[in-house]
Order: sequence, then structure tokens, then C-alpha cells
Amino acid sequence: MRVPIYPVAAILVLFFLASCSTTNPRYIHNPAVYNASFFRQQGDFKLSGAFAANPDNLFSNIDLDSSSGDKTDKNLGFDVQAAVAVTNHFMIQVAGMRRFEKDRFNDDDLLDANESSKINYTRSMVDVGAGFYTAMGASNKVYFNGIFGAGFGSSKSTDRGMPTERKRYYDYHFVKYHLSPSFNFFFSDNARMSVAPQFSLMTTSNISTNYTEDEQARVGYNTLPGKNKVFFEPSMLFQAGFPNISWMKFDVGMHFATNPLSSKSNEDAPPTVYENRDLRSRKFLLSLGLSFYPFEGKRK
Repeated sequence: MRVPIYPVAAILVLFFLASCSTTNPRYIHNPAVYNASFFRQQGDFKLSGAFAANPDNLFSNIDLDSSSGDKTDKNLGFDVQAAVAVTNHFMIQVAGMRRFEKDRFNDDDLLDANESSKINYTRSMVDVGAGFYTAMGASNKVYFNGIFGAGFGSSKSTDRGMPTERKRYYDYHFVKYHLSPSFNFFFSDNARMSVAPQFSLMTTSNISTNYTEDEQARVGYNTLPGKNKVFFEPSMLFQAGFPNISWMKFDVGMHFATNPLSSKSNEDAPPTVYENRDLRSRKFLLSLGLSFYPFEGKRK
């Protein structure tokens, strides 16, 4: 079976066309790892775990912060998932996500006298979902999946300026609803690919912060309360295994996200002062992981 080129090309184009970040942006979202279940019959079961990071944290030289020895920027974490096919067409799944992020800037957008600033984020989410799967055509080489789920999580961030010490924080809880249609291609028992154009909507609550109202307007945080944020999160997952260990597969995934739909300027602040202060989403993660299918190869 030939690899379908158009879905792959379309998702890659989205990455390169994603809008550029503003100066010292604040990030409210990080894509979760999409991990296709590749189910074909009742009783199929899967456990998976994956390490996720921006490719810069995997392949580029490590730039160090002279004061702490840390990378000056990072975006990494891990995801776990379990799923089971309850019937020949219905499945349920549960997943967990953890992210650690840091951005270092050469100025401070809250205190002009500072030479730099550093923002750290920690995010966690537990996701539950249910949906269906069905073969497309008599060959059983392509399956369509449709999953609806909800993730319940929290985000915490700290914002420090240097050398004049200042510290701000912005914490909140969120619920992320997602609709995940996908197309799963079975090239063989040990070579698979899934393409998923996921759509998500995020709501926030229980916001806690010590940013002043003016500072929230400067960085765009005043646009978050009471506003739903919509994301488009296309993903591709490649899965490979070996004939003698059909119950284990290696996973390589590419996970994208658009920035949330919002205005291009902050209407609650003077337009000539605080322009282009939209809150942002992390745009890309590469994932490497393992999936385990305890019953694969043991049942017809």
C-alpha cells in the first residue's frame, strides 16, 4: 500500500504557516501526544508511554544559562495512555500528560530596567474519551476512528525578571474538550500510520495570579478569563514493530497546534501600546515511545 501523501503534506504545511510568536509571548496551551489505538476487533487492548519534546531540545546544541546551568529554553514532558475495544466498533481510552516548559528572553516586558526575564510553566492533564472504529473497504487495511474526549488539568507559571528581582505567577485549571477523527493505515502487522486532524476547545477556571491588571493587559492574560479558546491540533503517528515481538511497537509522532482563535490586538488596552498580545500555544512536539498490545498475535 502506498503512503498517502496529501494528508502528510497538509499537516507539514500547517507547521510552517503557523503564525509567529509575539515579543515575550505567554503560552496557555501545549499539545498532548496523539497515540492511535490501531484496534480491529473486540478485546484489543493497548498501553503506551511516550517522551515528548520540541526538536530543539533533542537535536540542537545546548545553550546554558550561566547562572543556573539550565537550558535557556525547553519544552518537554511525557504522556501515557490505555485503551480497550469494548465491542467490534466501540472503544474507550484514558490518558495522562505532564509538561515542563521554560522561555528565556533578552529583555523584560514588565520592567524596562531589567536585562532579561525567564518564564517557567508546569502543566498536567488527565483525559478520558470514547468513540468508534470501523474498517474502510473490504481489504481491512484502512480504519476510521472517531473519538470524543475531555481532559481535566492545571497550568502553573512563574515569571521572573533579572537582575532586579521581580516574581509573578499565573495559575489556573482548565477543561479541554476534543474531537479526534483519524485514519489508520495498516501497511503490514508491523508498519502502521495514523493521521488525525484533532479539534479542541479549552475553558479555564480558578485563576490565581499576582499580576496587576495593567500587567495582565500588557501580556494578554486579561483575554483568558471567561473566553473559550479553540485549537486545531493535527497529528501523525508512525508505528513499527518486529515479527517475533508483535505485542510491542515503537512509536514516532509529530504533533502540531495552531494558536487559539482570538483578536490580533488587545481591545481593553490602548491600541498603540499593547498590540499583538495574543496568548499563544506551543506549535510543535516530536514524540518517541512504546505501545504494548498484550493480546496481539494471540487471537485470530
